[in-house]
Amino acid sequence: MKEKKIADIRLFEELTHTKSLPAYIGHIYKVAKDAHLICARFARKLRERGFMTGDFDHVYIVLTPLLEAQVIQPSNRETEQRIRYYNVGAAIDAFNSQTAKEKEVYLLQLIANVLQQIASTAQQAGLVEDVYQLLLQLGSEMEIIHVTKETSQYKVTISYQIQSLQEKSTAIIEYHDYKEQLTRKAAFLDLNMYEDIYYLVSSITVKNGVIYLKPRTSRTASYHTQAYATPIAIPIHDIPLLEIK
Repeated sequence: MKEKKIADIRLFEELTHTKSLPAYIGHIYKVAKDAHLICARFARKLRERGFMTGDFDHVYIVLTPLLEAQVIQPSNRETEQRIRYYNVGAAIDAFNSQTAKEKEVYLLQLIANVLQQIASTAQQAGLVEDVYQLLLQLGSEMEIIHVTKETSQYKVTISYQIQSLQEKSTAIIEYHDYKEQLTRKAAFLDLNMYEDIYYLVSSITVKNGVIYLKPRTSRTASYHTQAYATPIAIPIHDIPLLEIK
């Protein structure tokens, strides 16, 4: 069996354990509309770091008052092979009485606990802890690497941030010149949806002092890229030098 990298984390809720699909979190456990972005940040950063989940890659977490708080129970719900459900105990009143920030921290810890149970090795568990700490510290400011190109002369990294629904997510470019030992870094694009970055940047080319970012060409990609000018061309000298402290 070939192990899969994590692809998706989602939060659900239910009052009774049934075989039917649970509802997304937000009705019983009161959360902000963009609570799902907490999951997206966790999943995308873990995927970047190489977190493996076995023969499935979608982790669906179901909050329920039927279990003691923080107790994790793998669900026997029959579903697609790529999806695995985990029921997690959470007291409704205690959760709903928290502030928005406290709820975010609570959910991060809850997600981390489930992922620690999934982790197959100490190294994999360490990845979960590292990303959990990054999210506690940086939240929506955490950068997630999308694609990198490296040669003997330079390294180009395209990353992005997943911001709240009220803000534009941001695409970031970093260019390191190995010969000159200089690093340049800057945000270069506001994203209408953070997922757009997957379609806007398929490959990287550096030619005559300009970095070219080529988009994907599928029908789905055209939907995500139609609002942008592509391919994206960024002159290297237009990227500000990064001060190394």
